[in-house]
Amino acid sequence: MAFQSTAAAVLAAWTLDTAAMGHVIKLGFAEESIVNFSHLLKAICAEKKTSCAMDIVLRVMPELNCTPNIFSYSILFKGLCNEKRSQEALDLIHIMVEHGGSCQPNVVSYSTVIDGLLKEGEVNKAYSLFCEMLQRRISPDVVTCSSIISGMCKLHAMDKAEDVLQQMLDRGILPDVATYTSLMHGYYSLGQCEEVDRIFKEMSRNGVQPDIVTYNIQMDYLCKNGGCAEARKFFDSMISLGQKPTVTTYNILLHGYAMERSFHDMNCLIDLMVGNGIAPDHNVYNILISAYAKEETVGEVMHIFTKMRQQGLNPNAASYGTVINLLCRIGRMDDAVLQFTQMITEGLTPDIIVFTPLISGFCACGKLEKVHELFSEMLDRGIYPDTMFFTTVMDRLCKNGRVMEARDIFDLMVHMGVKPDVRSYATLMHGYFLVGKMDEVRKLLDNMCSIGMEPDVVTYSILIDGYSKNGRIDDAFVVFKEMLEGKVKPCVITFTIMIGALLKCGRKEEAKDLFDGIWANGLVPNVITYSLMIQNLIEEGSLQESDDLFLSMEKNGCAADSRMLNAIVRRLLQRGEMPRAGTYLSKIDEGSFTLEASTAGLLTALASGGKCQEYKGLLPEKYHSFLEQGTD
Repeated sequence: MAFQSTAAAVLAAWTLDTAAMGHVIKLGFAEESIVNFSHLLKAICAEKKTSCAMDIVLRVMPELNCTPNIFSYSILFKGLCNEKRSQEALDLIHIMVEHGGSCQPNVVSYSTVIDGLLKEGEVNKAYSLFCEMLQRRISPDVVTCSSIISGMCKLHAMDKAEDVLQQMLDRGILPDVATYTSLMHGYYSLGQCEEVDRIFKEMSRNGVQPDIVTYNIQMDYLCKNGGCAEARKFFDSMISLGQKPTVTTYNILLHGYAMERSFHDMNCLIDLMVGNGIAPDHNVYNILISAYAKEETVGEVMHIFTKMRQQGLNPNAASYGTVINLLCRIGRMDDAVLQFTQMITEGLTPDIIVFTPLISGFCACGKLEKVHELFSEMLDRGIYPDTMFFTTVMDRLCKNGRVMEARDIFDLMVHMGVKPDVRSYATLMHGYFLVGKMDEVRKLLDNMCSIGMEPDVVTYSILIDGYSKNGRIDDAFVVFKEMLEGKVKPCVITFTIMIGALLKCGRKEEAKDLFDGIWANGLVPNVITYSLMIQNLIEEGSLQESDDLFLSMEKNGCAADSRMLNAIVRRLLQRGEMPRAGTYLSKIDEGSFTLEASTAGLLTALASGGKCQEYKGLLPEKYHSFLEQGTD
């Protein structure tokens, strides 16, 4: 503090005139003037007065026969970059180089300015300066290179980051874990998962041990792409190598299990976490609450609430938001209000995420007084409805067949100056088609276009689905063809809707042509598309062709789900194809799927024909009990 006040006094003296500055130097800084000037410059730059510091280095010091050294310039570079004046720092480096002399920029100078340029988004200038540094035979170390790579990766300049990596390797500078982790993070943030995997493997080949951040990135990418089992292997490997998972690590794997609805694995992981001395935080519990809420298992959700409190954690706003949304979704509005009241009692402030399901829930059940009360409270709290709020309320009303009230909400949104988006229009269109008012759907589409709003693929898919389900297949096909020829191309869901509609009305050849056309449009069929086509082939009696298509689906990386396998088994049972039905029942077991009630009922009904023993030899033993029920 004493030096800072001295620096302030010196700065004040310097501001008056150079002679005064010289006087101060003679009085207090006669010896080791360069060192003293460095302290002074640091103090001035810390006050964000780098322009003053530049004048001292470039004018005052030479006038006082005190030649600035590289440390003086380094302070200026850092000060300029901290003030987001990296271009001036770059100009200063170039001036130093052009003037020659004994004081030339070093690796620290270049690194500081490159980092400043990257923080200001100047990737090309940063890369050019890096190349200049190399041309001047100033060798960066691994820290410098890693810092540059990190900055470039944050700006998604992956090509230049890879160039810097190659320059490192060419110069014998071995990348470290920070280098590889930056590259992995850059590719991951761009969704380029293959590149993430490539960098991880390269890292392993070069003998660089991943750290916790690297493992977290790799596990997060695997979990979000259906690879929880593989992520768990990384998790176990990390522990065996002495790395300690953090709360973030557990959260990543927990979230992956939640996406796969692997509740047993989730609970086992939390037990392991506690056993390793890490207390679950709000994020952990909220992942659990959200996972069980999606399954609408209210009992489990409330049990987690109780467990949180037992662990000394009160539910936070996110916890309450999920629970209130669940209760509203299943129509338990009174319970939702109780949770809302409890939340406020505990000092938590509800936000629009909490108010939205409450208001949409009371709209759906027609309790308008409660709607007005909550809406007024929301406004009183300074929370104003946005497009998402209105669209959610409309969606709830439409799903309850109250499309005219949804239209009123739409008009209110416009009246309040909130602009509807594509999803708002799509929601209302879906509501109209549910009640068979396809002309209103078309009017909404025309209205969208008239105000310059481009319908997206979801909007068109809703229109096609609406026409199809209301028996207007030709109109649906016209819209589909318009998409093929227009800007907005159909996605695989659009194809699937159209294929399903054509199959349902017996236009099977056209459906097959469309299925073949999916690849031609750069798309890949999904499990629903394959299911429709396979069921159709079974119905036609083309059983070998249906088996071949199933194998082709698996080779293309599309895994059968429970719904598909159950549907195939039912089709085969209806045709009396017991051996094939047995094969697909085995696949249900392999996938740990559940036999649906309709499939089990069909098995029981078939056995009542007196062929129980015969069928037992054709079906897996697990399903013999269903056959026996048919003989009772």
